[in-house]
Amino acid sequence: MMKASNGKADIRGRLALPVAALSCACVFYILTLATQFKMMSLLGNHHAAGSRPGGRNHREHISLAAVKGRASTGKPLRTSRGHNLHRQALEVQGEDKKQLYKTLAESAAQKWNLTTPNAAELLEKQFYKPYDYDPRTSFVFFHHLYKSGGTSISSLMDKTIGLPRTPDGKFEGILPGSYQSGNFDHEEALADINRRLGEGTRRDDLPYRAAYAHTGLRPVHGPKRTKTGIFVLEHLPKNKHLRVITMLRDPTDFRASNHAMIGCGLNYEVARENGERVQRGLERACSPQEGMNISALVDRKIGDLLEKCRRVEEMESKGIAAPKPKLNAQQRKQCKDEREGVDTLVHCRSAADLLESPQYDKHYRSMFKGLMGRFHRGQEFTNGTAYGRMGYGFESAEKTKGYSVENVEEYTLQDLGGLDSTISGAGVGGPPEPDFVWFGITERMKESTALFYYYFKAKPLPRTPIHRIQDCRPTAWWTAKDREIVKQREPADYAVWRAANAILDVRMERMKMEIQHLINSGQTKESLYWVDWDQLEQIGVTLDGTALMTMQQ
Repeated sequence: MMKASNGKADIRGRLALPVAALSCACVFYILTLATQFKMMSLLGNHHAAGSRPGGRNHREHISLAAVKGRASTGKPLRTSRGHNLHRQALEVQGEDKKQLYKTLAESAAQKWNLTTPNAAELLEKQFYKPYDYDPRTSFVFFHHLYKSGGTSISSLMDKTIGLPRTPDGKFEGILPGSYQSGNFDHEEALADINRRLGEGTRRDDLPYRAAYAHTGLRPVHGPKRTKTGIFVLEHLPKNKHLRVITMLRDPTDFRASNHAMIGCGLNYEVARENGERVQRGLERACSPQEGMNISALVDRKIGDLLEKCRRVEEMESKGIAAPKPKLNAQQRKQCKDEREGVDTLVHCRSAADLLESPQYDKHYRSMFKGLMGRFHRGQEFTNGTAYGRMGYGFESAEKTKGYSVENVEEYTLQDLGGLDSTISGAGVGGPPEPDFVWFGITERMKESTALFYYYFKAKPLPRTPIHRIQDCRPTAWWTAKDREIVKQREPADYAVWRAANAILDVRMERMKMEIQHLINSGQTKESLYWVDWDQLEQIGVTLDGTALMTMQQ
């Protein structure tokens, strides 16, 4: 017996150290959860009287509220790493709620390296921002910046805000003249407006709730107001509250995609090359490391153009009409320059060539100016932001009077965050510009669309529309060195992007709080038809009974 007892004691002794270490690790883990902004919250109110949207998402950890209440539970929270963490659904009220909002805002500001002194204060306001979208009084204009995932959002708008569908296949709520991948057609829009007015519809009863295009809307006031801004003020009902939505993406990826498709037209060349590789029994290639020679594709593109020039010029010399499409003036000049030894597409041969080219300063500087119309309050609005296409010709934000990274962050949190209703293209005291009621981030499409359905109280589609997604991403051509150069060269664009991500984090967190509150108030998964449960689950947010939980990734 004594021998057995000694054996047990020996076992206990051998287990003591690892058990103690494990206990310390668990304590450290839970403390980490409570201090980082990688968590899920369990409170809020939305779509009830005085409700407001918002929230933020983080995929790795559990909420501060969940950590507080986890001790007295009977139901385990299973994370993707197999941990069973006890939790309870609770609501923090009063001063505790205010402190939680403050903690979440501070964590988001820290996570995204925001340096403006009032970053946390502005992010905290997202939790109190009134939710005031009303389909009866709001008109939403989507400014689709090229290569930002906007075609998918335009299609999503058709099937949500735009319903019902008309017999001719269009959508009653979408203003004609809207194009998923084109500029806004003012004449087409005016023709439909006049048709309805002629049929007896009162202007205040026009059914349009939204529009979308590469064309920008802001500013609608002041000396630099856009053509589209003038149009909507003149022809839409006067009682409409003009709102804007937009998409943005990582600044380097944004440039890579614009460079490949809009600036150089290389997506077609890549697809053609891969088609031929497959025919030869080779694997498809997307990057130089895989065997994709971008410079050779440029040579082929130039060769095709020179051959076209030769054929057309030969026909013209014989008095024969050239077949369509004919050569335009730019193509003729390009052929002439190439014959004279000028490499007209040198900037297309690699990211490094673009970064060293004058074309970069002409088309790729401060590309997010088209997002809000300016980067900071010291910068004037310009109607040069009316189009989301190449040819911006924007001045470098870093050279403008009043520029600083802190000022750009602050302005983004205020304007893109929809917090300041006094911003006007007419200057201080002027009529307000359309405010941002929603925005999305390309790299966070699932979170962005979940917020879209939630904000606009729209039934989620079975799947998010996917349009023009390239099999070979141009970002594969950009090296780590190329990306670092853009980060150093474009601090204003990166300040906007970081601030936008922090806002999205806070809004995701608040949305989850509000969903939990609605569940606690008696709503069900089925009754909350505007919650995209499928996409939330894909990003690690699930409903277990009546408890909304964030799964650790």
